[in-house]
Amino acid sequence: MLNWQNTSWDFKDNPPEVAILPLAAFEPHGSHLPVGADLLIMDAIARRVAERMQAHTFLMPTWPLGTSGHMAGESGAVYLGFETLWAVVDDIVHSLHQHGIYRVAVLNNHGSAMTTTTVPAGNFIVKTAVRQLNYELPGFTAIWVQPFAAARAALAEIFPSAREEVQAGAVETSILMHLAPELVGEPGPDHVPSGGLTYLNFTAFRNLAPDGVWGRPSQASAEKGEQALAAAVEATLAYIERTFAQLDELKSAVAASEGPAT
Repeated sequence: MLNWQNTSWDFKDNPPEVAILPLAAFEPHGSHLPVGADLLIMDAIARRVAERMQAHTFLMPTWPLGTSGHMAGESGAVYLGFETLWAVVDDIVHSLHQHGIYRVAVLNNHGSAMTTTTVPAGNFIVKTAVRQLNYELPGFTAIWVQPFAAARAALAEIFPSAREEVQAGAVETSILMHLAPELVGEPGPDHVPSGGLTYLNFTAFRNLAPDGVWGRPSQASAEKGEQALAAAVEATLAYIERTFAQLDELKSAVAASEGPAT
């Protein structure tokens, strides 16, 4: 695995075959978690995934800012517009492509066990950006994944509340208790709004979760956090390698059906 600590000579001597680009978000997480909670979680997941990839991998630094416009004006919320995040992903991936890297997996923040791997929970524009990159760059494959969505079945086994959590609940709190207990304060009350994620298309987050908590942090523990982190890493790694393999097979079949160029 290569990362920002390697020299350019390391890249020349052993060029990476695939890059991991983790994206996070910078936003409130209740009274008990830091605004950089997503950055800490994504750093941990991305590093562990990159270390276990079969292909020689370049782990990019985690990009800290997402499209958290639903939290506009809240203390600690710093975010980008959709067009800006699209441009960031596009520029980074084009730069990687110029270095001869033809596979990129974008870890689009951690997502939620409430959703599937086909519908992003937050940073929605990244799905469009990845699709467009696949159109534009010949011989190139980009995919996106959100670890909590990939691990939704495993997380539901660990946390009864996993599929009703969005922010600062048992899953995130537990993982931070495991990774950085010194940064975790005493959680406030549990709070699960009656509406689902789609309500964030119509109203601000504070109207649904005024204290910044959408979940059940009372059910958190460091032990569960260790299990949840391992599950997220395992599911993300499996998703990436399975999806790249499936796309390779599909592209080979298409190329074979088209026959030799004339």
